[in-house]
Amino acid sequence: MASKFSQIGTQVQTQTQTLTPQQLLVSQLTEMPVEALYERVDQEMKENIALERDSSDEWNDGGSEYDQSQDETRMDENDYTSIHEHVNDQTADYGSPDDIPDHLPGSQAIPEAVVGETLSFYDQLEEQIGFLHLDDHEKELIRYLIGSLDDDGLLRTSLRQIQDELEVYHNVNTSQAELEKMLRVLQTFEPAGVGAQSLQECLLIQVQRQADNATPIKQKLKRLLEKQFDALMLNRWDRIQRSMQLTDSEVKRLQHEIRRLNPRPGSSMGEAVGRNLQQITPDFIVENDPYGNLTMTLNSGHVPPLRVSNDDLSLLHAYEQRDPKTLTHAEREGASYLRERIDRAQSFIEALRQRQHTLTTTMQAIIRMQRPFFDSGDETLLRPMTLETVAKETGLHLSTVSRVSNSKWVQTAFGIYPLRWFFTSAARLDGEDVSVRSIKAALQEIIDAEDKRHPLTDEALTEALQQRHFDVARRTVTKYRVQMGIPVARMRK
Repeated sequence: MASKFSQIGTQVQTQTQTLTPQQLLVSQLTEMPVEALYERVDQEMKENIALERDSSDEWNDGGSEYDQSQDETRMDENDYTSIHEHVNDQTADYGSPDDIPDHLPGSQAIPEAVVGETLSFYDQLEEQIGFLHLDDHEKELIRYLIGSLDDDGLLRTSLRQIQDELEVYHNVNTSQAELEKMLRVLQTFEPAGVGAQSLQECLLIQVQRQADNATPIKQKLKRLLEKQFDALMLNRWDRIQRSMQLTDSEVKRLQHEIRRLNPRPGSSMGEAVGRNLQQITPDFIVENDPYGNLTMTLNSGHVPPLRVSNDDLSLLHAYEQRDPKTLTHAEREGASYLRERIDRAQSFIEALRQRQHTLTTTMQAIIRMQRPFFDSGDETLLRPMTLETVAKETGLHLSTVSRVSNSKWVQTAFGIYPLRWFFTSAARLDGEDVSVRSIKAALQEIIDAEDKRHPLTDEALTEALQQRHFDVARRTVTKYRVQMGIPVARMRK
């Protein structure tokens, strides 16, 4: 008799991770931007009688995110150097030391980000036309020049191309000499440096506009920008010092003066002005000081410092000191209620502390990795950086870094940016990781400067990028061009 065996069921063992209520609370608070956090804190204070505003100067245990309204973290050059070496060894995200332009300018007034219908940067420049005695033809020319500026306030389109555009598309007769004259007028506008045709010219205009431009140090600064600009871009201060016969103190002073200049004058006016509009509240504030150091501040907005109610703690202590047998039913219920509320308040305060630590740690790592941008405001200097890179550097979980990066904004000397903006993908070139944003920026510059009557094909664009040491394939150029919304050559005529 044959026997049969049938397997009715199988047992599968799986491992799942369940977040504790405290971990869930920390995750929720970490993901909240500062305005949402204020509403959450306000709600918690209304629901929990044991949680109250702390009127003292600091929280217990040495202060917190809510000490006053901000928590400042200073980052000097030594911090950056050590962390740069560590990350470079671990992730190979960085190029050569010459790619780290800590010397570049970058300190200026921090603009306020505004959302809504506002007066744009270009409108602000056009307003200044009204202060000049120009005829209608000259006003038309200078308005066209303003409209041709890039977002950073520089003019990268050639005057020859602008002349052709005016004559062909707008039936306006002009000459390069006349456009040159009106460009010089535009370069007298505020902010200083707007209308410059190169970074070098932008910085020179700013130095020339300074009231003390005739002092010896400013004369050396102008000579540095005029004669040693390439060495400056490579951060070769040893070469500069020998060539200009500078003392060590003069080098330090020139470095200080360079950092005071603004390579993106268009950004200093912000995208818009106005007050009766919805505004973005930054969660982080990164400031440059005159000596090249950065200070990162975690913005607490209107969130008050918190503590557990001393009255509730004293009352609970009194209950706990008594013999439980002497407590009435109502007193036992009261003690249980107080203990529950106090535990909840302490958990909430601890979750806020963990949020502060997590946000500060993450932002510090981003600043260290993207230090060249925070010094100069040049987005092409952003290095390849992923969530995994930051998680590895901070020791935080990948999901935690992702929560910090969502719905957070950072205010810099060059504008207000979403935190996600600093994460850039990488392309592998010559054994090194290069930011895709750098390649796209170079591609955009090449296309902007091309002869519109004979636009460059993808093959020609590939050759032009290779001349700039971006050894990319034609299919890669095509992919980036499509991603940037740029049509094929025949459609760009």
